[in-house]
Amino acid sequence: MATNMDCELLINSTPGELRVALLEENVVQEIHIERENESSIVGNIYLGKVVRIMPGLQAAFIDFGASRTGFLHIDDIDPTQQLPKSKASSASVTEIKYLLHDGQSIIVQVVKEPIGDKGARLTAQVSIASRYLVFMPGREGIKISRLIKAKEERERLEEGLISILRECYTDNDTNQGSYIVRSAGQDCDLKVLKSDAQFLQLLWSSLQGKKARAQTPACLYQELSVEQRLIRDIDRTRLTNITVDNHETVSDLHEYCELIDPGLEDFLTYYGDDEPLFRKYKIDEEIDAALHRKVDLAGGGYIVIDQTEALVAIDVNTGASKGRGDPEQTVYETNCQAAKTIARQLRLRNLSGIIVIDFIDMSMTKNQNSVLEILKRAMSSDRIENYVSKFTELGLVQINRQRTYKSLQHVLNDDCSGCAGRGAIKSVETVSYEIWRELSRVSKIYEAKNLKIQAASEVIEYLSMPNRSVLEDFEKSRKCSVHLSLESSFIREKFNIIPV
Repeated sequence: MATNMDCELLINSTPGELRVALLEENVVQEIHIERENESSIVGNIYLGKVVRIMPGLQAAFIDFGASRTGFLHIDDIDPTQQLPKSKASSASVTEIKYLLHDGQSIIVQVVKEPIGDKGARLTAQVSIASRYLVFMPGREGIKISRLIKAKEERERLEEGLISILRECYTDNDTNQGSYIVRSAGQDCDLKVLKSDAQFLQLLWSSLQGKKARAQTPACLYQELSVEQRLIRDIDRTRLTNITVDNHETVSDLHEYCELIDPGLEDFLTYYGDDEPLFRKYKIDEEIDAALHRKVDLAGGGYIVIDQTEALVAIDVNTGASKGRGDPEQTVYETNCQAAKTIARQLRLRNLSGIIVIDFIDMSMTKNQNSVLEILKRAMSSDRIENYVSKFTELGLVQINRQRTYKSLQHVLNDDCSGCAGRGAIKSVETVSYEIWRELSRVSKIYEAKNLKIQAASEVIEYLSMPNRSVLEDFEKSRKCSVHLSLESSFIREKFNIIPV
């Protein structure tokens, strides 16, 4: 669903944490954060074991090695891969008890992160992506991304891929499967497409070999890291630059880019200025703002975003907006601004699932249609699959945005112990990473030999843990001393860095 807008990646790498910002036309649209102890498992493929069949839910719980079992629904199981062909088309396959049994080994892939008390959502219809193709073993057919519009190009890619697969496969080849040509494959040389297909075949053969040797549960395939995944998935014709503030990360990405698309490494730029990368581009400000419920609109109105376990509720308000004296026009203009802002905030915060928007009531149908069109147009730039409904009888608009990764709030915040989970504050780990970044900035500006960190007790305790070597490494690299000072009056998120 992406548009043709120019985009840029900013990558901030610190010990234990990597942050990526995706900018379109110099405006940040997506924030991705991955930490060493909380790496995403979406896309990973496992050899799991069925631990419980739930006939009433038509689902099974699978032990795939995580702390909680994963959920596998019958709709995510291909009968042809679980039963002999003679039985796969029979009516009985509509019941999960005829497809799976307790203790059975099964290959599954994670499609949704575990959230709260819910385990990961799994599928037995696995897929593996490269830059230009998606391979789905055990299935048949060739599809072309709907983002490739030109009929001649679609026919060229389909005919070319059919010819490539005839060369790669033998009649009894067990690796056969279905392919999708991704949007990045537009105008792609067929030799490059063939190389991609062969790479995916080798990858799947390797995975099958691991399965034969593995004991359940076991990880057979690990999805790429967040920065590699974004580089792989973004259309090269839209990419203008990849800015990275860490030498080691630049080196790793240089090697990766050369592997998947020679020439892509030319987009890499090392950022070595004293001012932190995310501070210079005001990404830190965007992250902080995205953790608040209220978002102000340019005309004086505002929206309120409430994220719950069941859905995301968004309320639009006129606030201090006075308009031109016509109440209907004022409401219409506020709703138009809100529609564009909401589309951006959904991407920025990675809000997904069911989203309900309560626009300000409009009496004119043409204004409703216009606001809806603006919302759909703004949502069309989203890389995540989504659906926007019409206005309901109650004046609400519903969006269904595919859920895969955790929202920004779930990544950065802990449930607040002081309010029984009704609100959220930044985690101790998040505050600590903010302190490291601020410490680095202050030491460069003041060239101080002694620095004092004032923070709440739980933050000081986290920073001074015996197994935390970051502080010692910082002191050695900057040739300075850092002193920790507990401030009992400070809340968790408050801290000071003071040159002594």
